[in-house]
Amino acid sequence: MECRLCGGEASELILSGRKHGDCPECGYLGVDESLFPEPDAERRRYTLHNNDPGEPGYRAYLGTFIDAALKPFLPGGARILDFGSGPVPALGAILGRQGYRVRSWDPFFSPESRWEEEEWDAVILHEVAEHLHRPAQTFRKIASHIAPDGIIALRTRFRPGTRAELESWWYRSDMTHVGFYSPRSFAVLAARIGFSLALCAAPDMAVLKQYRACAPVRAEL
Repeated sequence: MECRLCGGEASELILSGRKHGDCPECGYLGVDESLFPEPDAERRRYTLHNNDPGEPGYRAYLGTFIDAALKPFLPGGARILDFGSGPVPALGAILGRQGYRVRSWDPFFSPESRWEEEEWDAVILHEVAEHLHRPAQTFRKIASHIAPDGIIALRTRFRPGTRAELESWWYRSDMTHVGFYSPRSFAVLAARIGFSLALCAAPDMAVLKQYRACAPVRAEL
């Protein structure tokens, strides 16, 4: 099996009767393509997400991402693309109120946005990377639209290390979650697209910075 993130040779791993490719090179764990959801089923699942920016708990959750993965790396008024914003672009709404210039794009809910025609100071994938069917291609495309000194900021739950933990891991239960990352996954990805890993914070945040002279972060291998 070929790893969909780094192109290496992945080992077959059966979890809960489902076939996965487990990459020893980058630590990416990918659900077999035969198990990908159909687009209609995928869209229906996303409409069930409760992403209400008016709910205090969810707003605080988004705030931890903004404070750790965006503010330290971006000037005020930076141009941000909320990639995979979902049916309710809550994160973009909060960032807009904080003075950032934000555009939302989603293949199901905001497909008309011509984001590829511009450069961005930041592209954010907040709880999106686990849904990507072709992560290597997607990240390369995003990287080509990052402005100098810009970032790709992600939030996705890092995979556990042992098979026993993976078997019982709640994050795999969502049928739209088709790829899971380790900290090493983001270190390898950053190097492949010519970026530096500027932040890698358990349990779920990473920042890839376009400027390669930034201080490197040691990822947990």
